[in-house]
Amino acid sequence: MERLKALFRQSEFHALLFCGSLLLLTWPVVSFSDVDRLQTMFAYLFLAWGVIVLLLFLVSRSLDTRNGSDGAEGGNK
Repeated sequence: MERLKALFRQSEFHALLFCGSLLLLTWPVVSFSDVDRLQTMFAYLFLAWGVIVLLLFLVSRSLDTRNGSDGAEGGNK
């Protein structure tokens, strides 16, 4: 689990996630050429969006700073 958290903390993974998300949701991949494929395309878009949201959630959980390592737990200003 720690190896996975370390992967999610890397900025290279963040860039890869952004580029992959951009690729999955842009014109060449998402094309509505005929009406028969609309149901399949809807399922594809919903699943791709769900996977992206899940990965972003896991990244945010790996970057959780509640352990007090950065001093953000309040204090005198």
